[in-house]
Amino acid sequence: MWYRSTRASHDGNDPRPFSFEDVLLMGFAPDGGMFLPAQLPSLDKDTIGRWSRLSYPDLVVAISQLFISPTEIPHDHLSSLIHKALRTFQVPEVILKQQLSHDDKTIVLELFHGQTLAFKDLAMSCSAQLLQYFLARERHHLNIIVSTSGDTGAAAMVAAAGSPNMDVTVLYPIGRVTQIQELQMTTAAGRHANLHLFGIEGTSDDGDEIIKDLFADKGFVRKNNLSILNSVNWCRIMIQIAHHFYAYFQALKLVGMAEEQGVVVIVCPTGGGGNISAAVIARAMGLAIRLVACTNVNDFLCTMVEKGRLRTEGVAQHTLASAMDIQLPYNIERILYILADNNDKWKIADMMRRVERAEIVQLPPTLFAKVKEALACHRSTDDDIVGTMKRCWREEGYHVCPHTATALDYHYQYPLVSFSTSQAAVARVCVSTASPVKFSEALNAAGILIPSETAQVVAELLKAPQKVTTLKGLSVKDVVPIIKETVEKITNERSD
Repeated sequence: MWYRSTRASHDGNDPRPFSFEDVLLMGFAPDGGMFLPAQLPSLDKDTIGRWSRLSYPDLVVAISQLFISPTEIPHDHLSSLIHKALRTFQVPEVILKQQLSHDDKTIVLELFHGQTLAFKDLAMSCSAQLLQYFLARERHHLNIIVSTSGDTGAAAMVAAAGSPNMDVTVLYPIGRVTQIQELQMTTAAGRHANLHLFGIEGTSDDGDEIIKDLFADKGFVRKNNLSILNSVNWCRIMIQIAHHFYAYFQALKLVGMAEEQGVVVIVCPTGGGGNISAAVIARAMGLAIRLVACTNVNDFLCTMVEKGRLRTEGVAQHTLASAMDIQLPYNIERILYILADNNDKWKIADMMRRVERAEIVQLPPTLFAKVKEALACHRSTDDDIVGTMKRCWREEGYHVCPHTATALDYHYQYPLVSFSTSQAAVARVCVSTASPVKFSEALNAAGILIPSETAQVVAELLKAPQKVTTLKGLSVKDVVPIIKETVEKITNERSD
């Protein structure tokens, strides 16, 4: 399996292909694009049928084997690494499901039973194990930089905690994450010398801009072995493909149907677009799913799906679903590349550069048609989120986080309807991305009883040492040299 950049030339003069190790260690492609497999595997019904009988960890292994050559990681080693990562979860199944009492064809798929209570733990734990495998073998050190809107930072820090081969530096927006999200990061940095945390002014989009500026300095990147563990990194996307297959299998089991008998609707909250891009890839591989991407009022993705327009709207609005407060979901580039035909693929690099300059870009008609065929989209206001959280608690006695509430808001507004056609949806999965325990602020806004676990989690975190550097009153331009100095200091210390 080889990889190429979404911004690679399509004139036959491509640079060398990249291996899985290359893309894992690099994060961004050298030309500023994102890595994707040179060709996505196409699955037959027999393979999908066999996979339906696998546990979730074994399903992750089966999918990863398609994208990682055994010459890079032998299959038995790959299996051991993935199982080791997923043993850190609180439940042996890794993923749990909740059936809604009023609907016998819909499940909520709980992806948040990892160490930081968010779905990011699924891919992050595995990615860290794979990174450690290569770094230890080559005796290399990696500086990993992460910008977070809430959950990614803690997941990256916990996954890499104590590694002798990785230092992780995280940027988070001050005042835009919950108390537990912040404590998970400050205590991780307080416990482990290889973890470094900076609070910055602005939004997570500003953090993303800082990271892009860092990676634009190619000499700095090479000298300091800089990489990224946001969902820019292909490995994160690869692992996330698995839970969409798992969602499909669980939904068909719910309604008693075989794999070839029905289409499943997956309703997926999305911020940076990593989760929904993994779903788009699963669909491209042959999984019979329809996709609904759910956003809050930061609705770049909905504007793209509804109008074929790529447009940022200034500063991201602060919402109850704070992990989705992102103006430019960077994985849009992957989604467009996967859906585009060969005549449109070469246009994507220019389109994305123009969007990054805050220009308004209209998709080519052929690509817009592909987007509308692959995706539906739904936006939720804070009022919608609060109303959904209240309804779910009232009708089900079930707490959901504000991000999961965007998926359930769609579900309540558009009940699953059975049709007679063979392509009709037979079941629906609402993806639950984080534990409600982390979001007492949203639960308070909804007037819902806060789970007793919240106080327990906070109390335990407050016992631990904390460490964070706050960079108040500084612009993106001012922060970049501070982060560079930090990374260079880490490099010098680790080379001694």
